[in-house]
Formats: sequence, structure tokens, C-alpha cells
Amino acid sequence: MYVLPVAADKGRCMSAQRKYLDFELKIDDLGGGRYRSSVIDMPLGEGQAQAFHEFSLPFSDEELRRILAILSGQLNVSTAERERQARSFGEALFRLVFGGTIYTLYFSSRDRAQNADGLRVKLFLENAGAIASLPWEFLRDPGVDYIALSRSTPLVRHPRRLVIRPRPAFQPPLRVLVMVSSPKDMDPIDVQGEWHNLLAATETLRTRGLLELELLEDASLRTLQRTLRTREYHVFHYIGHSTFDTTTGQGVLALEDPYGEGSSFPVRGEDLARELSEENAIRLVVLNSCQSAVELVNDPFAGISSSLVARGIAAVVAMQFPISESAARAFSEEFYRVVAEGLPVDAAMSEARRAISNLVGGIEWATPVLFMRAADGMLFELGPAATATTTRKRGLMMAGGGVILVALVLLGLLIWRSRAGNTPAPDIDLLVDDIEIFPARPAPGEEAAIIVRITNHSPVSVGPIGYDFRQDVLDAAPSFAQEIKRLAPGDTATIFIPHAFNWWGAFVSEVRIDIQSDIAETDELNNIVRLPVVTSNAPFEIDFKELPGGMLVQQSTPVAADTFAAWGFRFEAAPGDNAACASAVPWIIVDGEDHYLGTGLPNDPSACTDAGLVVVLERNPVSGLVVQFEARLEAEYTLSAFDEDGEELDRISDFFGVGDRELEISGGFAIRLEVARSVFESGPGVPLHITSLSLFDPSETGR
Repeated sequence: MYVLPVAADKGRCMSAQRKYLDFELKIDDLGGGRYRSSVIDMPLGEGQAQAFHEFSLPFSDEELRRILAILSGQLNVSTAERERQARSFGEALFRLVFGGTIYTLYFSSRDRAQNADGLRVKLFLENAGAIASLPWEFLRDPGVDYIALSRSTPLVRHPRRLVIRPRPAFQPPLRVLVMVSSPKDMDPIDVQGEWHNLLAATETLRTRGLLELELLEDASLRTLQRTLRTREYHVFHYIGHSTFDTTTGQGVLALEDPYGEGSSFPVRGEDLARELSEENAIRLVVLNSCQSAVELVNDPFAGISSSLVARGIAAVVAMQFPISESAARAFSEEFYRVVAEGLPVDAAMSEARRAISNLVGGIEWATPVLFMRAADGMLFELGPAATATTTRKRGLMMAGGGVILVALVLLGLLIWRSRAGNTPAPDIDLLVDDIEIFPARPAPGEEAAIIVRITNHSPVSVGPIGYDFRQDVLDAAPSFAQEIKRLAPGDTATIFIPHAFNWWGAFVSEVRIDIQSDIAETDELNNIVRLPVVTSNAPFEIDFKELPGGMLVQQSTPVAADTFAAWGFRFEAAPGDNAACASAVPWIIVDGEDHYLGTGLPNDPSACTDAGLVVVLERNPVSGLVVQFEARLEAEYTLSAFDEDGEELDRISDFFGVGDRELEISGGFAIRLEVARSVFESGPGVPLHITSLSLFDPSETGR
């Protein structure tokens, strides 16, 4: 066994414990390709109703395998393409899991966590089925960044287990027991090379007496058992192969068989956990596989890690993809440094990810995965002596930092004074003071007023000031953009932004000013303000006088397939068997003050006016609808509704005389329809004039 001696570091600095708030998200496999994400813990107080969002993956199995192959490096593409795929995949995954009300709660929880060190995002994936092994570390908030790369939002996989071992007391150095396994019947691993790489990565820590490494003389379970009896360790670090046992459905580590001349010996996570038991102080396990294959379901380390955490190991770090030598070195150095400083293990993971991103680049920062059961991320109890030392050391560091800061300020003043004739630019700061909406809970399609106040906290006039409004921070483009010509010193401008929300649910609306950063400000961070908005469940009313985006319809116009795309649906003409009307399209007809939806040929709204009209719900099904129309001839009118599979849900017909009429399809008591397509039609030669269409909230049952 190799034991690396450590030097004493009497001035050891032990950082104070960070305090995170928790936002816990549970993913469930509902079957049939449907999944549900649910918020089961958040820092918004008691009495919060459970929020959930159902979704399906937008990728086929083949598309997903290709994406994972690119992210893991198995498929050779350019660095730019790999980073593009990571960003695209992460944002798509975020939109799915944090959809609907969940994002509003996440956004509000993140705001609440500003009074703490941040918001810890916990993923409970044990019932997530096939998608549990997806690289969740790529989750990316399009309005911010990758969640896992931020110190303020550490991301952990959090098995909800009852077995929690007591937290042992800790005094440096952090003792790490290392096993490098290279069975003779598997692809060889350079044991000495891997050992020396780990030594190089931790040299500074060992020199300072913060870390101690020991290498097992062989990679057998027997040797591990004997070694753990002789001394206390804090971390077990494994480098070697992992495989997936198809007969048991479990991931296994490929250790060495002491009786088989070094041939492979499969060890399950529960067998390893038995040795790393409560009789030892080990609280952290690091698993680094040299050849991890990413599959849709069979991720061996995921099963091993869950087994270890389930049996009381506080935290397990596993590499979900092969990791380069440079990335592994950056990770080990920063990760072990922060753990040795006594910070939460998820904070250590965040710092290690950032180290990989800053020193290596690319997307390897997402390779390490943290499975954590420690409620607050703390692995050890920090002794009082360490805390006292911390205070003294931090005081010296702050005093030294203060001297340096004063020197830098003086140097800056000297340089400034040496520039004769140069007048310093005034401090400019534009601030978005407030944002509100009226009505507070608008219905979809209802024109609401977004009221924003912007103040110029500067001694000079500033302008022009560009600003824009996004209905939701996840939107790729703004819904509204304009500019303030000029704002005098100390003045406040109140701007009114008209907007109709395009569906039911929760949104996090955003207003940004000085969008292109054309104005040099002392604080750019207060140029953005966000407002959670939850719509009412009133019907979505369309009267054909106004199009999405607030454009008024002032003359008759054909309706293109994407005219109402922003509102999540489209209209089609249904000419039936009339070959002369095969090219018929929907038309919005303006007749004096009246507007109605009808049909016609692309260049002639007076022809083929008796074709049926179809509304296709592209975003989500609705629970019902009402068609109001003007019957200009006595005839039978029919409204039918279909689900996403084309199965007819309901059909209603009635004979109407001339006048304003309506037909409705909706569920009854405790019955919720899922209407994905509806057809409104009449008899031959009977024109259709729809004056308004009402869609019902998808979550509602009968009216």
C-alpha cells in the first residue's frame, strides 16, 4: 500500500458552512411515453399546493441516442457542435421538466434564496424509468445559464432514503483511500499512471496538509475489507471499469479476483456499501470509470451510486461519460480542496464544475454526477478548534486583502491624476423600479396592461433607452420592443405595454432595458425585472378582430397556417369531396364593423364559402369549445371534436333558423375532454360565418 505523508498546516482555514434552501423535483414515469414532474419541497412556506407538469420527450429513441453519443464524445463532432447540442438539449429538458406553474415556483424560490447562499435543486429520479439515466446536469434555464454551473443553484440527484449514517467529527487532513482496478481479462488500465495523475492533481493540497492519499496494493474486495479495519478514512476513490449485468439488471464494478490471478470480479453497489459501512468514517465515494457507455436505460454507475446512497453513504460522485485527464485533474484538485475546507459537498461539486469549465473548456463539466443523501450537503461535523482557527485565519486574510485593496485604490488615483485634462465619466445607473400587470390574472387572449417604471439614477440625461418585454423568460424572442427617447436626471418613465397571454398557465414575464448594453452603467444587473403571472381559467375568446401580437384586422384577409401559431392553434378549410374547392383556405372577412371567419379560394373569398372549418390545437388539447356563428340560411350545422389519435370524442348537430347561434362541446361533471381537433360544417351551399370561438382551459371539467 502506498501512503503519502502530509505536512502540517497549522494555519488551516476551514470555511463556514453554506446554507442553501431546497427545491426538490420528483420525476415519475406515467407509462406510454408520458412523464410527470412534481414539486415536493420548496422554500415558499406551508400550504403551497403541489405543482406538477406532464410531458413527453420530444426526441425519438434514435435521436436521443445520437444526442447522447455527441454529448458523451462517442460520436466525433466539432467542439462547437457539441456545445450547441448541449445547450439545445439542456434547454429542451428544462422546458419539459420546469413547465407550467413549476417554473413560477422555481423562479420565486430562487428569489427567496437570495437571503441564503442559494437554492439547492434536488432531483428525485427513482421512479423516472428510462429517463433517470439522462444527463440531467445539462439542465439549462434559457433565461440564465446551466443550473449546475452556478454556485447559487447546485444540482444533485437525491434518493429519498431512510438510512442516514451519523455525521462523524472531522479534523484535517481529508484521508482518501484509492483503488485502481485493472483486471487482466479486461482492457488494461495504467494503474501507476492513474495514481500519479491523482497525485499531481492533489499535490498542493497534500503539501499544505489538507489531504492524504493511500493506494490499495491491489483492487480486490478482500484487500479493501482488511484495510478498512486498520484505519479511519473519509473518502473512497475508485478508478476502473464498470459493467451492466443484464441477468440481475444491476450495475457492477469490475474489481480484481485475488484467487483468479487478477481476473475480473464483479462487485455490486450493495456489496461495496457493506464494506464501506458505518464502522468507518467514509462519507463520500468517488467512482471514475475509464469506459462508461451511455445508453438510454442501462447506466451502470447510476444503479451502483443509488445502492451506495441507499445504504447510508452520504454522497457519491460518478462520471457519466469518459473524462479526459485534464478535466479529471481539474475536478479532483478543486473538488477535494472544497470538501477539505468543510463546505457542503454540492458546493464542492459546483466549484469543481466551474474549474473544469474555466481550465479545460467544452462540456466536460457535466460529466461528474452527484448523488447526495446528506440533507444539508455537510459530510462531517466541524470541530470547534477548526472554527476558531478559521476566524483567525480569515481575519488575517481580510486584513491583508484590505491592505492590497487600499494600495490598488491609491495606485488608481495616481494614474487618474496623471492624466491631465481627462474628466471621469459620470456614474450612470438605469433602474427598473417596478412591474405590475392589470388585470392581475388575465384570461388567455385578453389584452392586459404591463405597467413598468424606469428611473434614471444619474446626474446626466440618458437616451435613447431600448427596452423589450418577453411574455416568458423561456421565449426565444421578445413580444414587444420599443425605446424611450431620453430620460432626464432623476426622472421616472412609466411605460404601458399591451399584451395578451397566449395560453393558460404560469409565466415568468420579463422586462429588460438597455438591451444591447449601449449605455455604460455602474450596475447592469438591475436592468432586468421579472414578474410571475398566472392566468385565470376563463375561456380563451377569439373574435377575429385582432391577431396575435395585437395587429388589428382592418380588411378581409386569408388565414395562413401560422397566423395563429403564437396562440397555439391553426385553422384549416375542409372542402370535402368538392374538387373545385380543393385549394380552399380560411378567410377572415371584414364586413363593416363585423368580423367573421369563413372560407374561400386563396384569391377569392366569395367562392367555396360552404367548406367546413377545422381548428387544430397544436400546443395542447383543450377541454371543450363553443362556436358562435351567424346562420344566414336555415340549415343543419354540425360541430365535432377529436382527440390526438383522431378518435371522435363528441358530435353535436342541430337545425337552426336565420340568426346568431352557437354550438358547444364540453365534458360533463368530473369528465375532462382532451380536444385536439374540431370541425365545424354545414350542408352544401350553406356558408359558414363564425363570429367567435371560445376554447376551454385544458384542466377544466364540464362547464
